[in-house]
Amino acid sequence: MESLEETVEHEAAEGSYIALLFLGIACMFFAQHHICDSYFVPAINVFVERMSQSERPGIRRWGEEAVAGATICALGCNGPELFTNLISLYVGADEGSGVIVGSEVFNLLVIIGCTILTAPEVPLQLDPLPFARDCFFYGLSIVLLYNFLLSHHVVTWHEAVTLVFFAAIYITTVYFTPDIAAYLPCCTNPNLKSDGDVAPSDQPKGRMHGIDVDIVEIHHGRWATNRAHQWLMDDTLVDHEPAREEGEPKYSLAAKSARLRHTGTTEFQFIGDVGPAMQPILRYADLQEVTLLTDQTIEMEFRHGLSRTTLQVTTVNAADRAKLLDAIREHSLERPWVHEYDATVFGAWHHLTHACSSRSVGILGKMFAIVEFIADVPLKLTLFSVDVRDLRKHGCWPLCFLGAMVWLGLASYGMLTLAVRIEHALHLNPAFVGLTLCAVGTSFPNAVASILLSQAGKPGAAVASALGSNVQNVFLAMGLPWLIYSCQTGGASIPQKLDGIQEGVLWMILTLGLVVFIAVTGKCSLCKGSGYLFIFIYLVFLVMMSGENLGWWPPLIMVED
Repeated sequence: MESLEETVEHEAAEGSYIALLFLGIACMFFAQHHICDSYFVPAINVFVERMSQSERPGIRRWGEEAVAGATICALGCNGPELFTNLISLYVGADEGSGVIVGSEVFNLLVIIGCTILTAPEVPLQLDPLPFARDCFFYGLSIVLLYNFLLSHHVVTWHEAVTLVFFAAIYITTVYFTPDIAAYLPCCTNPNLKSDGDVAPSDQPKGRMHGIDVDIVEIHHGRWATNRAHQWLMDDTLVDHEPAREEGEPKYSLAAKSARLRHTGTTEFQFIGDVGPAMQPILRYADLQEVTLLTDQTIEMEFRHGLSRTTLQVTTVNAADRAKLLDAIREHSLERPWVHEYDATVFGAWHHLTHACSSRSVGILGKMFAIVEFIADVPLKLTLFSVDVRDLRKHGCWPLCFLGAMVWLGLASYGMLTLAVRIEHALHLNPAFVGLTLCAVGTSFPNAVASILLSQAGKPGAAVASALGSNVQNVFLAMGLPWLIYSCQTGGASIPQKLDGIQEGVLWMILTLGLVVFIAVTGKCSLCKGSGYLFIFIYLVFLVMMSGENLGWWPPLIMVED
């Protein structure tokens, strides 16, 4: 019989072991996000950019934000879920489907709820046609998924093919949405207009400190890169904010600004559709890093709280780039870190040493830099030769894409391994872990990116992405791994453990119905109260699932063996 001291030591060791497991799975979540942000999405962005520069309007449409965001860029958002489901099939883990179902509920309630609460103007107006399209396909995906799970508790080869087939139908519908909108008088939103007939060379350029430049804004947190329209950074002294006409949005095309604060910080605003990806006003005080990519191109990275905005600026020639760098140094309150981009592990080391030695980086920032360095070392050792963030290697985007897929698979394997150990240590239901812990971990970067996008004045795009990602989550992140696995096993059916999964699908149905009901009664708008309601309902979902797992009350749906 163990003594009291031995019992205490055993419990302390067990507690430390569980804490290490949670720390490890958090690192796996970060690794998935880091791979997507640094390699997976950049490779997709190169593909999208090349499509947008095509001379053929039909091909160029694939580079448009609305089409690319709902199709190829959805892989960037859903990459962790897709690989988690795929790896779970091969390692025999039961969390794969639970992660996707839990992500669906999280995306619809938390992402849309936070988007509404952080939107600059409410009620949040939605584009009727894309909203109706995505709700229809999302509802269809739920019906198919529920039917497959209820019918015989297995997924057959034909059912997997059906999901992938509807993914192709959805992509085709997204592609032709601008054409459909042109024939519907109720769809006059300018966001639906296609620029497929505009030649790439006709896209307007910008000016920065009097220098002609081409600027691309980079969305972080699995958001794709967007080409800016008309950008202007001016260092002219302005004592007041420009007057706005009644009804004009806060950050409009006419809102020209640049203020020289008494602290010496130049605060400038870009003139464009809305402004930069993360915040309409960028401040030199937030300029942390300037990376030299080529003789004509630099990247300016701004950080303010959770907000992270990167502008890729290309000048006409090397002389203009030198002038621009001088102007940036002149107007920076604290000179940013200016350095050449290094795709090798030495570049990761330089980032680490700079963060650790910089006085402007706090303790948490230094700890984050250490974690990022640990994640960067294996990535840079294997992908440095195909790193498309080096503009000279854009032609290697397929290899960068494939390499990122391999690392995403490894990170998903690590996450599943740790999740299984957490289940055994705490005696948890695998579906519960997938629906809650793993689902939140894989979807959290999407939530952060949606909040930042909403703060930048693009909440409608954040809501559309949440719905579009949910559609692709079922059709692709579920259907494609099931199809691949079934084909490799001779068309065999895939057994599904449905404890908690069927209830999760029921939550998907109820939450979609709630969102549609509120949007319809609000005449295609979402008020601030609905944002609080969505967050509250997600908390109810967590409490319900936790109570069922702990045996406090019976499940809503009893699964028959």
